[in-house]
Amino acid sequence: MAEVVDILMRLAAAGFLGACIGFERRVHNKAIGIAGMVLIAIGSTTYMLLGRHFADADPSSISRTLQGFLSGIGFLGGAVIFKSGFEVKGIKAAAAIWITGAVGLAIATSYWWLGVTVGLVTAAVMFIADSFPDEVREEKQEMPNPNSDAKK
Repeated sequence: MAEVVDILMRLAAAGFLGACIGFERRVHNKAIGIAGMVLIAIGSTTYMLLGRHFADADPSSISRTLQGFLSGIGFLGGAVIFKSGFEVKGIKAAAAIWITGAVGLAIATSYWWLGVTVGLVTAAVMFIADSFPDEVREEKQEMPNPNSDAKK
């Protein structure tokens, strides 16, 4: 019973931190919102808990779990990065995916303080970063589209 409570606490903590990070994305109408980040956090926690479970029989399972997870989370992060001309979008969403996965891994491996600290700092940094104006983005939005006259 104690093991079940421990697992549920880890999943709840990871899910809550994923929700904090996802909430920032949702507030600013960005890709990957609350549900996506919660799923990433809970999924990464689950994978590492499974790796820890198998480590009793095979100590190298932790290493393989980390390697496999990092490959998968990199693929997921890469899916939200878009390049159009000289403009690249989605870097912050990809970083949020990557770090949310790390938060889940930290919590699953008993580094609670690390997972909680990184999760809260990440959410705070993302909120603070989006509260400042981005002069480059605003300048690009104000520039007239040369193709808009051709359509008239």
